[in-house]
Amino acid sequence: MDNIFIKRAWYMVAWADEIAAGDKHKVMVMNAPIVLYRDTKGALIALEDRCCHRAAPLSIGRIEGDDLRCMYHGLKFGRDGRCVEIPGQAKIPPHACVKSYAVQETGGWVFVWMDEFATADPALIPPVEALDSPDWIFRRGHLDYDANYMLINDNLLDFSHLAYVHENTFGDSPLYAQQRPEITKLDRGVRVSRWLRNQPLPPSSMKAGTGRADRWMSYDFLVPGVLLMKSGAYDVGTAERCNDGPPDGIDAIESSCTCQLIHPITETTARYFFINGPATSTGTSEQAEHALRLTYAAFREDKEMIEAQSSTLTLDPYVKMVPVSADAALSIFRWKMNALMKVECDALDAPLGAAKADSKRAAGV
Repeated sequence: MDNIFIKRAWYMVAWADEIAAGDKHKVMVMNAPIVLYRDTKGALIALEDRCCHRAAPLSIGRIEGDDLRCMYHGLKFGRDGRCVEIPGQAKIPPHACVKSYAVQETGGWVFVWMDEFATADPALIPPVEALDSPDWIFRRGHLDYDANYMLINDNLLDFSHLAYVHENTFGDSPLYAQQRPEITKLDRGVRVSRWLRNQPLPPSSMKAGTGRADRWMSYDFLVPGVLLMKSGAYDVGTAERCNDGPPDGIDAIESSCTCQLIHPITETTARYFFINGPATSTGTSEQAEHALRLTYAAFREDKEMIEAQSSTLTLDPYVKMVPVSADAALSIFRWKMNALMKVECDALDAPLGAAKADSKRAAGV
């Protein structure tokens, strides 16, 4: 199993309301321990969760104003990671510091940039929907996996598994496996879109079993592991009217939205955050709760399959896997991830300006 860690990307690490004033929230991304807390104005700070003195976790330290004190030997660190106080020692060595991470809070999501603070690019924050968006009735959740996060990415890039893994939950049409979607390359990912014509309403619908519809689904899958999807059920004949293109400007019988974000905890563990829900215009809170229960059941089916897959791969991580046509989006995305990782490796010794330019070029290949 290839280990692809991209540092020049924003990783969703927490829901904003999980980090209250005076609290410390610890996470791990790509083997890096991080502690988050709020300053006196409520802004988030993200520091390496490892004191530079004796490696004690700062997450069991004490917040003092905008600073964080290690409660082992008392070193205190500012928001930029520099040590500002060593008890009993007036002179502070310049290398007495911990890493400071760029952190952004948007729409109820918290993102951390895993490369150096100076390289952080706010334009690359995933365009997720706000948790309190008036357009959707969202519910949220997360699952932890004992598997490499790229296996979860692979699963989301190939929906042919829906008819098999989720036979007892989503119960979706075998057309997901039989009919290939339209795939469009994006700067930092792919777009996957498809119509399924004249199909029963999905199990997530409160009207399931009452009629048939043309069903549209389209999602962007972005580096490092971000799925942004909208789907809907439309009157039969809509796909033909749209010439199999997007149903722009056409009212849906029902529509829904989901944002799903994965980050690698270690090489063999990952965390999977998600929100989903119906449109305010066509759905209800009851439908949102129903969809969440169904989603949890289906994602646990994914988890069981992916963790079993991971176990077999540990027996021989270099086993040859035979590609099929359903792997098209998966292959494009992995190629982009590998290209970005190569640029990062090549730019380790490059000046900051050149490194940022190289990263942008790689994203557009």
